Amino acid sequence: MSELDLADRDTFGYWYQERLRFSDTDMIGHVNNVAFAALFESGRVNYTRNGVVRNMPDEVLVVMRRLEIDYRAELHWPADIDIGSRLLRIGRSSFAVGSGLFDGGRCAATSVTTLVVIDRQTRRAAPIPDAVRAGMQAYLVS
Repeated sequence: MSELDLADRDTFGYWYQERLRFSDTDMIGHVNNVAFAALFESGRVNYTRNGVVRNMPDEVLVVMRRLEIDYRAELHWPADIDIGSRLLRIGRSSFAVGSGLFDGGRCAATSVTTLVVIDRQTRRAAPIPDAVRAGMQAYLVS
């Protein structure tokens, strides 16, 4: 499979919208890098909870292992931001979600987040449950 262009709106089938807050800005008047991470979190959490892993059993949890963000353009308040998310890959106990943050047609940032399934008691990596894995397969688009 060729590498997906997360800066292209057509890459995504799931969208979540957030409104920028004045408090997201920094001293030079643009949206702070920490706010980008929070915006990506909102999109990713809504995507995973409402789709990809909505049937995760109670004995396991999903935690973040890695977050990569590529900043492409400034954002300024006020604005409504669209966050696109999609499943990129599934491993034995982890999976990756790719996201794009858009102000209208302009991509302001992209991210790839690796999430790991862990056992609630031992706090160690656990295999993705078979039923969850089967449901996740529908979200992989070649």
